[in-house]
Amino acid sequence: MSERELSDFATKTAYYYSIRLLIKNTNIPVSEITAVLGMEPDYSWNAGEGGHGDTMWGHVSWTEGQRLFFDEVGEILGWLEGRKDFVSRLLSSGGELHVIVQLPGVLNIGSDLMPEPMLLASRLGVRIGIEVLPDLQRPK
Repeated sequence: MSERELSDFATKTAYYYSIRLLIKNTNIPVSEITAVLGMEPDYSWNAGEGGHGDTMWGHVSWTEGQRLFFDEVGEILGWLEGRKDFVSRLLSSGGELHVIVQLPGVLNIGSDLMPEPMLLASRLGVRIGIEVLPDLQRPK
């Protein structure tokens, strides 16, 4: 590899972020959310468990070597659109659905949220969030 190719490779592999899919403030059981979405939560509890008034369900994905995190947000929104009946029921019952980009606070990383995913998020009622975490660690 040339010096430039090595530099480009090092820069590309330096990028990392995570995206959290978060469902909260609902009474839909964790088991039903898990079944509808087809994935296990990384953390969850049902309404009434451990003194919690509402159900909470969260799943975190991890991406390395990519910079354009809003492209992945758009893919997640498209995936959620295929589950729009569930999303509508969740929101109409007072629940919230968040797609949260979690960025490391130790590197320069950015992306543009294009109009199409903005429109889709708005149509679905999905909240888009960004968190900058100075200690966001790569999973081991």
